[in-house]
Amino acid sequence: MSISAFRGLNNVTDPLRLGLGWLAVADNVDITDTGGIMARRGYTQVRAGSFTGAYSTQDFSRMYTVLGGTIRDFVGNLAVTLTSTATMFWAEVNDQVFFSNGTDSGIILPDNTVLPWAWTPPSAPSVAAVTGSLPAGAYLVRCTFLLADGRETGAGDAGEVTLAAGQALQISSIPLLAGGKTNVYIAPANSDVYQLARTVTTAAFVWNSSPDALGRDLLNIFLDPLQPGTDVVQAWKGKMYAAQYMASEDQTAVWFTEPLAFHLFNLNSNFFLVPGRVVMMAPTDDALIVGTDRRVYAYSGDKISQLAEYGAVPGQNFSKDDDKVIFWTTRGLCSALPFTNLTDRSVSVAPGMSAGGTLVRHGGRKRYLVALKQGGSAFNSYA
Repeated sequence: MSISAFRGLNNVTDPLRLGLGWLAVADNVDITDTGGIMARRGYTQVRAGSFTGAYSTQDFSRMYTVLGGTIRDFVGNLAVTLTSTATMFWAEVNDQVFFSNGTDSGIILPDNTVLPWAWTPPSAPSVAAVTGSLPAGAYLVRCTFLLADGRETGAGDAGEVTLAAGQALQISSIPLLAGGKTNVYIAPANSDVYQLARTVTTAAFVWNSSPDALGRDLLNIFLDPLQPGTDVVQAWKGKMYAAQYMASEDQTAVWFTEPLAFHLFNLNSNFFLVPGRVVMMAPTDDALIVGTDRRVYAYSGDKISQLAEYGAVPGQNFSKDDDKVIFWTTRGLCSALPFTNLTDRSVSVAPGMSAGGTLVRHGGRKRYLVALKQGGSAFNSYA
């Protein structure tokens, strides 16, 4: 009996009942797209070390690793010291690489400049009455920080004072930011609309001008920074998503930013909740795939739907495949959307405690490669 083509590995069926085209064991071999079998390519060690994380940009022009508590680029021009050894998660948008492990976070630009992602809300300024010529009424003052790269933070709490006729505003204790500037906004007499008064690098000034002299409105009044404890991050539909697990409730809040303002979150409204701990998020054209430790969901912007009754494996293990995304779960390799388990009919392996995976295109073929931290139990294998 001849074998015209090999069908691949199958360890979920009794080997005695498999056709000759199936392999019960397939170590160090590749099955080609035409059903041929060949020895897998070898490998050469490029660098040794106790790496705990790695990320390659979508165009493969840059690679970042976590080694010895430091993020480094592969050629040695970058060194970001970390304070936590927790797993690092990465997301990329507009050639910028965002990273977070729940404690450390930042943004790496294409030239390897590192910007802060999280920011500290400015404190409320002190406001007092001095001699002047402003209309009588209640005045409110808030501040935002203008970061060195031009991003503006959300506003801090308000300082408030009521002026009598013939008085002016003495604004002091203005919060200052090293390497940045502070925008001072004033809501004039009995108004609740804040407008830009000045951009300063000093801690005090007197305001005694007509409301007509005020500038643009404050739009960031109730916006917040990236929250401590958010680890899994992902970009989707012009927003950045960040997952924060709440152990006491055993659920995860997934916060998302304002459109194209990836440092500004609205904790009052911009979030959705999922049961369990989010361990992976992957973008598709139609939904954000959210993998928890026990289920897989699709978030479409206005609703969340369950895709699978089993969970994803923690780690950076998803990869784009044309208009779909493929990722590693506790029951093997899956794709979405639509959701399909690609391996459950023929292959069942221990899924690992964590996984790093990607789609590799080489020699006219594409293969999904996954590196696992050993652990877990194979689901429904024959052995």
